[in-house]
Amino acid sequence: MAHIPSAIPDLRVLRQFLAVAEYGSLRKAAETLQMSQPPLSVAMRQLEQSVGAQLFVRSALGVQLTAAGVVLKAEAEKLIAHGVRAFDMARAVGQGELGEVRIGFITSAMVDLLPAALARFSSSHPRIRLRLVEGVSIEVASMVDEGKVDLGVLTPPVPYPGGSAHFQVARDRLVALLPRGHRLASRKVIGLNELKDERFISFSTTRVPAFHQRITGACLEAGFQPQIVQEAAHIHTIIALVAGKLGVALVPSTAAHSARKDVIAVKISDRSKLLDTSLEVVYMEDALTAASQAFLAHLKGPGSAPKRGA
Repeated sequence: MAHIPSAIPDLRVLRQFLAVAEYGSLRKAAETLQMSQPPLSVAMRQLEQSVGAQLFVRSALGVQLTAAGVVLKAEAEKLIAHGVRAFDMARAVGQGELGEVRIGFITSAMVDLLPAALARFSSSHPRIRLRLVEGVSIEVASMVDEGKVDLGVLTPPVPYPGGSAHFQVARDRLVALLPRGHRLASRKVIGLNELKDERFISFSTTRVPAFHQRITGACLEAGFQPQIVQEAAHIHTIIALVAGKLGVALVPSTAAHSARKDVIAVKISDRSKLLDTSLEVVYMEDALTAASQAFLAHLKGPGSAPKRGA
């Protein structure tokens, strides 16, 4: 803690000094401060002793500031203003009106969910700064666990941090992503087994293992082992590889429908639950700031009661 000399007057005394300086009269200042004049006179004499210089020239016409008094008045006004600002800022932070929210997210969350939530929140909470950190689901969960972000938006299943809470904010389903001109691109719906002879672009085994396993499992349920020729961690890379005709892919429909024009998204008729995906928000409830709680309120909807992590 910074050393504060004992001779430094408190804000109450400085406020009294500023009142005397403004009105040029101890009597008027005392009336404004709703106090009697003698205690105010004593306080001003003690203030001069603390400063070690005369602050007022007293006469029958009232009091006028000395050169030292003029300097103290200017600096005291700044100090009072800083004090008021400190209280206002602390109150705003405590009420969730000021601060920072750190959000970890996966790429597909930025397709539809987050842009609308961020715009809505920024409009209603202009004094809160939003800091966004992108990663794959496992990385986002780790960022929450390590306190690097306040909340994360990801796709399960991933190991949730112990003591965390999470809730679903969106549902999705995997679709087939095909390069334009592909033999199945004109179809509205296909069976997954119709892709059994295709080369696949898949999510990374190490960085996005849940999606990799989900896609492989869905193909096995359809009766074939996918021929995976390329892997990537991010959806935009997968889309680009499909556009380059290196293979086909299974991706969330929201990401596919916002993709470039040289790829086509086709629904899959299979009822496999492995094709169902979702977005969830995970956070450490005990570590949430008021600003983070305010942002969570913009993401939560009916039926989104949080579940506890392991």
